Amino acid sequence: MRGNEVYNELAGVSLSPSMREIQIAVMLRLAMTISVSERRLSLECTFKSQPSAVWLKEAAKEAYSVPSEFKRVPSQGGSYAFAVSFNGVDAKKLLLFSRLLDVKTKKIAPAFPSFIDVSSIPVAKTVWRGAFMARGELNPEKKSGAKIYCPFPDLLAQLEDAAGALGLEAQINIRGRKKSVEVPPAEQTVKLLNLIGAGECAKTIRASYERKSEEGAKHVVAQLYEANRKRSSEAAGKACERIRNAFKILEGSKIKPELREAGELRLKYPNATLSELGALASPPISKDAVAGRMRRLYRQAAEAKNSAPAPKANQQFGAF
Repeated sequence: MRGNEVYNELAGVSLSPSMREIQIAVMLRLAMTISVSERRLSLECTFKSQPSAVWLKEAAKEAYSVPSEFKRVPSQGGSYAFAVSFNGVDAKKLLLFSRLLDVKTKKIAPAFPSFIDVSSIPVAKTVWRGAFMARGELNPEKKSGAKIYCPFPDLLAQLEDAAGALGLEAQINIRGRKKSVEVPPAEQTVKLLNLIGAGECAKTIRASYERKSEEGAKHVVAQLYEANRKRSSEAAGKACERIRNAFKILEGSKIKPELREAGELRLKYPNATLSELGALASPPISKDAVAGRMRRLYRQAAEAKNSAPAPKANQQFGAF
C-alpha cells in the first residue's frame, strides 16, 4: 500500500469523546518517550506517518486543551518521521488526563490504563485503530498481515485480547529485537481494517491478496508443468536408449514389422506421447498398443541377448 493511505483513512474516523480519549491513551502509551532535563518533563511521540502525528496533536488540544509542538525529524534510510512534543506542565497534564501516570506510585502504567476495557467490542476497535496509527505496519506485497510493533509484554497481551474480542486470531512474536503482535491471514487482516474504519484500504488489500494468490497459483501450475515436461523428457530419453540397444542386439535378426515401426517412431519423435505415436503408425493404433509393441521389442532383444553363446576365453600355451 502506498504512502499514508491507511493512516489517512484511520485519522478521518469520527469518534465519540470517550473513544477519542481511549485512542489518545493507546497512541501515547505505544509511541511516547519520556525524558527529564533540568527538572523539566518532556514527552515526545514519534510516528512514521504524518496523519497519525497530526491526529494526536489535534486530539490532545481538543480533548484536554494541551498544546504541543509538531516537527519532522530524520529517520532511517533518508526518510522522515513526524514527532509531537509535549513539554513541562503540559506533558504532566497529558499523562494525568490519559491516566498513564499513576498518581500514587508516580510511575507510568505498564499496560493500557484500567478504564480501557479491551473485552468491549467498540473499545477493542479503538485500541487496534490507535495501536495501528502509532506502531502499525501493513505490507500486502509480502502478503503479510496487520502488525503492531511493541516492546512491552503487557501491551502485547492486551492487543491480543482486543483482537480476540473482535473475533480475530492474533499472534504474538517475542523473538528478536522487534516484538510484535500480528493478525496474519489475509481474510483476517481485511476484516480488521473494515472493523477499525479503513474500509477503502481493505478493498485495496483484498485485491492485492487475490492478485498474489492468482500469481502463486500460476507459479505452481508452471512448476508442475515444468516438472512433468522434465520427467517426460527423461522417460523419452531412456526409451530411445533402450530401443537403440534393442536394435543393436537384434541386428541381423528378424524383427516383426510392427515392432520395428514402433521403435523407429519413438526414435524419430522422442518427445511425442504414446497417443501421438499411435496416430502416426500405419494403420493408426492406440497408445496401449504402442506401449505393448515396445515391450515386445525389448523382450525379444533380452531373449536374444540371453541366448547368445558366451565368448570363448583365449588360451595361451607357454613352453615347458
